[in-house]
Amino acid sequence: MGRMPRPISHGPRVLLASTPSADAILRQLLEPFGGFVSAYTHEEAIEQIEAGVDLVVCSLRFDESRMLDLIAEVARLKPHLPFICCRVQESELPESSLRAAFTAAGHLGAVAVIDLPEIMRAAGADRAEAQLNACVRAHLQGAGHASMS
Repeated sequence: MGRMPRPISHGPRVLLASTPSADAILRQLLEPFGGFVSAYTHEEAIEQIEAGVDLVVCSLRFDESRMLDLIAEVARLKPHLPFICCRVQESELPESSLRAAFTAAGHLGAVAVIDLPEIMRAAGADRAEAQLNACVRAHLQGAGHASMS
């Protein structure tokens, strides 16, 4: 049985690869972009990517902390697909482990790494939301969605 073709869409499709709680936060922060699809497991994410998305926003704790596994596979399958790594909620990871994960994500091909809790502490929630939105907007424009405003 074949896959259903990707539905015709006039806006971007943004994959939110995250935990359910992070998904709710990301949807609220990125509401202006709409067109979200969600994945809570590695397999669901790959299925959505193969069906066609314009951008991936992946949380640090995605599928039991498999963010790096996903970015490595995306780099192999769709090397030009913009992939943003994001810590959405506080984690119990030591600071050194967090920095190592973000560094690895950059080396694997993430176009951006955003630490929302850190930005919120340093500059407030509005600044964190604005920075995430600006990053998503820039990479969607790079993917051919110039009408993002």
